[in-house]
Amino acid sequence: MTLYVLFALEPVVKDGVPPLGSAPFTLFQIVSVAILSLLVIRDLYTSFARSSGRWFRVFRMCVLVAAAAAIANPLLPQAVATFLGIDRAADLVLYLSVLCFLWVAFFLYSCHLRVQRQVTQLTRHIAIQEATRTNDSNLK
Repeated sequence: MTLYVLFALEPVVKDGVPPLGSAPFTLFQIVSVAILSLLVIRDLYTSFARSSGRWFRVFRMCVLVAAAAAIANPLLPQAVATFLGIDRAADLVLYLSVLCFLWVAFFLYSCHLRVQRQVTQLTRHIAIQEATRTNDSNLK
């Protein structure tokens, strides 16, 4: 299977029988790809406006483009799964979802720990400031 066949808008017909999943675009595909395209354009526009979080936006755009490609050509996830040695595209999606969930869980946990450390430092700083103010007012 070549890249041209994977991304071709017209189905490749062999022996007069079109391949499975080669029907014209459905309303769901059209609407979904249009919405995902608008989100990518928005991210492109905002990436030039601000420099903070640029790598996150690039990653998000890659995910959006991959989702649009998978929706536009439902055979693409199966081709990727077969290339990776996975039998079904649904299994590939499940594995990727589990890996993403684990990454997000660990990321959020590390953010939570960082915020706890910052709150502890702020509390110590405020306590020291209050203690020095009370000692200064008692001395006068």
